Amino acid sequence: MADMKSVEWEIDQLVKARLFPDEQSVLRSAMRSLFEAKPELKRKMVVTAYTNGEISLGKAAQIAGSRNYGHINSRNSGVFEGGPEWRNYRMPGIRV
Repeated sequence: MADMKSVEWEIDQLVKARLFPDEQSVLRSAMRSLFEAKPELKRKMVVTAYTNGEISLGKAAQIAGSRNYGHINSRNSGVFEGGPEWRNYRMPGIRV
């Protein structure tokens, strides 16, 4: 696994090569690619943030890409029901 200095160097090189305007753009692109490749990570992130009270229901739906705001059941249920790909998603480790 690459160490942090190596990752920082790679990000810096992408900016120096003018492939990205700044470090934030590199990180946003990397996160977007990660969530496209592994959508379950985004689901888990959103459900965890919502159940911990860190984000509102509306923000959770916005981050999740849901057009409907009524798809996250109670904070304690761990169930997120977004679009078809989120249908009855259950946060691992939470009993309903």
